Formats: sequence, C-alpha cells, structure tokens
Amino acid sequence: MVSLLAIKRRAEAMPFEDESYEGLDLRSMKAFGAKFIKCSFTETPLDLSDVRSTRFDGCTFLRCSIQRVDFSASVLEGCAFEDCDLEQSSFMGAHLNDVTFLNCRMAYGDTMFQGATVKRGVSFTKCNLHGSNLDFRVAEPGGLSFDDCQLWGAKAALGCAFWNAHFDEKACQRFVAMLARIYPSNDMRVRLMEIAGVEYKVVNRAMNIGKEP
Repeated sequence: MVSLLAIKRRAEAMPFEDESYEGLDLRSMKAFGAKFIKCSFTETPLDLSDVRSTRFDGCTFLRCSIQRVDFSASVLEGCAFEDCDLEQSSFMGAHLNDVTFLNCRMAYGDTMFQGATVKRGVSFTKCNLHGSNLDFRVAEPGGLSFDDCQLWGAKAALGCAFWNAHFDEKACQRFVAMLARIYPSNDMRVRLMEIAGVEYKVVNRAMNIGKEP
C-alpha cells in the first residue's frame, strides 16, 4: 500500500487497513471521504487535518496531537482516543458508536459535537471539555457517559440528547449546586445545598459569587 505520509495531501477517498502510524507528521492531511480500518496512530500529529465524511472502524489514537481537525459528518465505530489533544476539533454531524475518550483535552471546540449522533457506548473519562459544544443531535438513553470530566463552560441544549447521558456524582452535584443558587424556596434551597456538598462552594467560587448565603 502507498505510504500515507507520502500522499497525505491527496489521500481523499483512499482506503487504509491494518496500518500502524507512529511518530509520523500527518499535519494538514487531506483525507476527505477516506476509510481507516483497524489502524493505529501513536504520537502522531494530525493537527489541521481534513477528515470530513471519513470512516474510522476499530482505530486507536494514543498520545496524538489532533488539534483543529475536522471530523465533520464522519463515522466512528469501535474507536479509542487516549491521552490526545483534540482542542478546537470538530465532530459536527458525526456518527459515533462504541467510542472512548480517555484523559483527552477537548476544550474550546465551538462545534465539537454539534449535531452529532450517538447510538451506543460513547464515553468520556478524565477529559477536559471546557467551553466545548456538547449539543448532540441524538443520543440514545445510556449511550453517553461522562466520568471525572471538566464540563465547566460547556454548551449543551437541555434536551433528551444531553440528559439521557450518564454523569458521575461530582458532575451531578455541580448541576444541583447551580440549581440551589437560584431556587426560589429557601427550604428547598438548603436541601439542594446539602446534596451539592462541597461542590456548592466550588460553583460559587467559579462564578465569583463571594460569600455563600
């Protein structure tokens, strides 16, 4: 098979299968409509690449720089991202099934998951999603999970696609803390503060409220 590095600027609609890429400079790759089947990317920079409408089946990304990569309208099945930097990348309109993100930086993505579809098994663990767009178009119940993630400043429509997700206890406590701040009933507000626990102080400090009442 032709080396991906040799044709990275003209890899549109090309198929790649059972390939391992380690330490290659694939920045600004043009791979619109390509197919990557059971490929692995390790410590490989992919910044500014165009992989719109591309299919990724059973692929892994380990310690890769994937900043500002356009995954729009792509299909990802059975893929894993670990220790990757995806800041300002976009999965807008993508379809994701059985995809895991572990210890990844995914901040400030204005269209990160805008309009994306999740059918099953998409998990975020120890990921920084600060300020990113999590406005999924469709997410099946239980299809999304967020564990030990930074969600402060993330953007999401408060509909079924978002609330059908699983959130860890800390994230839930922070949601409750924000509700406690504005709840009109004093008695219920106190109860919500108790549920929020220490996260109530964290939320107040982050929002520059000053002394808690």
